[in-house]
Amino acid sequence: MSAQTTSEYMIFELGSMQYAIELPKIREILTYPNLITTLPNTSPWVKGLINLRGEVVPILDIRIKFSTGPAVYNEHTAVIAVITDDKRMIGIVVDKVDDVQKLDLENLAPVSDMGSAIPSKYLKGFVRMEDNKMLVIMDINTIVHKDEIQS
Repeated sequence: MSAQTTSEYMIFELGSMQYAIELPKIREILTYPNLITTLPNTSPWVKGLINLRGEVVPILDIRIKFSTGPAVYNEHTAVIAVITDDKRMIGIVVDKVDDVQKLDLENLAPVSDMGSAIPSKYLKGFVRMEDNKMLVIMDINTIVHKDEIQS
């Protein structure tokens, strides 16, 4: 593993798949909040807004956007608050947060080589783990781009 291609990633589950986001993009992890202010006339995947220490944060349920499975809210449901490249904070709902892991992206395979519920334009690729499972690396900036949220 070379230092240039190795980074830490937060691993989480959506449906039956495991995904990962670069750790530096994550501000914090929250239990699924009960205090979401819903917004009228928005897409079903836009759950609403929360106040996170004075900052208004939109909460997006990408499970609904990409139909990765039923959007069931339970004790494992979490919100990952991420910071985008354009410095916006967005919360994404996930089924379960797993772990932080160092990944060598030298072995990153293109998404077109696998089947994912999420279209390839929202993904950076996938890494085959030691247990032979695939871990999909998500491009969070594409998923939470302003144009995506408004459409």
